[in-house]
Amino acid sequence: MDRSGTVLLSLAYRMIAPAEPASRIFRDPINDSSRWQGFRPREGDIVVCTPPKSGTTWMQGILAMLISGDPGVDAQTSTKSPWIDIAVRPFDEVMERLDAQDHRRQVKSHSPFDCIPYWDALRYITVYRHPIDVHFSSRKHMANIAHDVGLDPMPEDPRESFQAFLVNDRDHLGLPLILDHFRATLARKERENLICLHYADMLHDLPGAVAQIAKHTGISHAPDLMDVIADAARFDSMRANAARFTPSAGHAFWRNDTGFFDSASCNKWEGILTEDDLAAYGDVVDAVLSPAERRWLEWGSGPSA
Repeated sequence: MDRSGTVLLSLAYRMIAPAEPASRIFRDPINDSSRWQGFRPREGDIVVCTPPKSGTTWMQGILAMLISGDPGVDAQTSTKSPWIDIAVRPFDEVMERLDAQDHRRQVKSHSPFDCIPYWDALRYITVYRHPIDVHFSSRKHMANIAHDVGLDPMPEDPRESFQAFLVNDRDHLGLPLILDHFRATLARKERENLICLHYADMLHDLPGAVAQIAKHTGISHAPDLMDVIADAARFDSMRANAARFTPSAGHAFWRNDTGFFDSASCNKWEGILTEDDLAAYGDVVDAVLSPAERRWLEWGSGPSA
């Protein structure tokens, strides 16, 4: 048996049972959290658990560079660090690719934390973003998909789509499910193997965020290399290297692979939504979050707008 095979065998025997099973199942037209029941973890696996369009691919790109120690790594996130819950990809195929890896692994989920098993020996990372920015980013995201993926099309009128966003509890792009995801994270937050980051904070201090991620995952590199990785993780750099970072790049899934990285901007709704629109949004959020919880979900650790 070659060296890589020996490593694989050693890692395989360290597979562990969850400390806590999932307490419920989350399904929507493309997501099925019950697939986690067949996941075969290894000690040190990293789980990126975020709502969609909140920085998932950004985080996976950073992790790919940290794990490999290579700012030029071909991340291939859809296959090398797959979305476990996505129901359209054969589960056995996903696990075969993961089992074949002989290095530190990462996977992703868009399901709330109580819908996936919890292992003490894994590291968990979640990222949140202002929910209204998530919606406006989702509009661009959906328009860039070249195939029918089973989700309802968004109305062209942004105000009309926003009203649907406020009440959409059918799929993972609606505000009720973003809030559900966040509340599940709050319930699990006080755990040393979970780190909770915010998109706005990462934009404000990306080198600091990369250092925080490295510390959380126990990955260590020389300061000069960390600086290069942080520079390679900038939005414009990832956009320029979309072939390496866009999920399913090169497979005609997107109308434009580069378009996956749209703008990384905040306050996308300004000049579009009315005060009544924002008040309706506030009513939904305030019904389930405290003022402090809402402030962090929208703005992170920095000053609010």
